[in-house]
Amino acid sequence: MMTENNRTTLDDVLNEFMALDKLPDAATLEKWVARFPQFRRDLIDFAATWTDQEFLPEAPELGAEAEKRLIDRAMSHVQNVSFSRDSNTQPDEKPIESLTAEAKALGRSALELAKACGLDLALIAKLNKRLIRASSIPASLVRHLAREIRRPVVAVQAYLERSPSPATGQSFLAQSKPDSERRQESFAEAVRTSSLSDAAKARWLDEAAGLEES
Repeated sequence: MMTENNRTTLDDVLNEFMALDKLPDAATLEKWVARFPQFRRDLIDFAATWTDQEFLPEAPELGAEAEKRLIDRAMSHVQNVSFSRDSNTQPDEKPIESLTAEAKALGRSALELAKACGLDLALIAKLNKRLIRASSIPASLVRHLAREIRRPVVAVQAYLERSPSPATGQSFLAQSKPDSERRQESFAEAVRTSSLSDAAKARWLDEAAGLEES
């Protein structure tokens, strides 16, 4: 059995979770969430998807487009289940006022948050100020941000969907260029002008493809 340590990854946890002999029941899922609280939402999502697959009737082979539509519907359903559970278990949770302030409260700098999410400081600054259109941000990044600041995915999504923050004389990222306008751009546009490596840019651009026209 896997031994938990600081280098335990989500892949490690899900691989062992999948090795269970049977579909996990509520009690089993609760034990795994208690064991790996940092991966709580991922375990809930994974268990929900597993359950759906177990009870879906067999169907004839689907074409590529039909299969994509079914996958999109399934992922939307799983995400809604997870959002609902988070909202119901934390009804009094305060809205997020700043992503970087949330990270700071956990003892992490903006740079550490950026690195943990595979971003650079400029991208974190734009996300923090809501200068990127929420509809263009990959769901995987929203989930990653939620894990890093230990807040529900729905809370992070709600924060990103608010209007851009007003310009002020101070910024958590002093070295970033001032915003001449409070204009929102797409996530793809922000990635292209970032300092990320070509490989990192390609990865994010691939995830953002199709979410919104740049």
